[in-house]
Amino acid sequence: MRRFVILISILFFSGLASAQGIRQVDFKNFTYPLSGPLLGHNDLKWLGDPKDGYSKLKPIHLVNGEELIKDSSYGDYVVLSGFMLQSVQYVDVTGGGKEEAIVVLLYLTGGTQNTHYVYIYSLDSGKPKLLAYCHTGDRAISGLYKVYGEHGTLVFELLDYRKNHGDCCSSQFIRSRYRWDGSRFVRFGVPEYGRAK
Repeated sequence: MRRFVILISILFFSGLASAQGIRQVDFKNFTYPLSGPLLGHNDLKWLGDPKDGYSKLKPIHLVNGEELIKDSSYGDYVVLSGFMLQSVQYVDVTGGGKEEAIVVLLYLTGGTQNTHYVYIYSLDSGKPKLLAYCHTGDRAISGLYKVYGEHGTLVFELLDYRKNHGDCCSSQFIRSRYRWDGSRFVRFGVPEYGRAK
């Protein structure tokens, strides 16, 4: 009887884990790949392809959602720099009917510049599998306004530099849609424009 109870418990908890799918991954305590320059971004750029010429950098190791360095060499003024988890969304962005994770990390420079890194993960044999990742621009210059999934596609809304009022802000965003082709996200359709709040 005891073996039967143990077997039922194992089946229940393994079934629960598979039912949770990608939601079982702890993205707050996770290691992310990184490549290319950390600063000077002015557009969305997909990363990780050896053909892009970018060298790999030290991976990002988040602990409790951050990998920040506190620099107190400025006296009482403490500067934070590094990566922090901004959001995780679970939605189908490949059209396969299963949830993927859209993970957004914010890179803080310690100054006014910042940029976002967006990682798309699926679950393969119970383990997270990186489908693609990219960086966006810096604040009003194609900085991330929103990213989300819609009808099995990936949607980015980036701030429009032509409508900026200062380096920080823009009154308009540009919406672009991406479809998964089995190996990468490919932009399709025409850009759409919306009012940034």
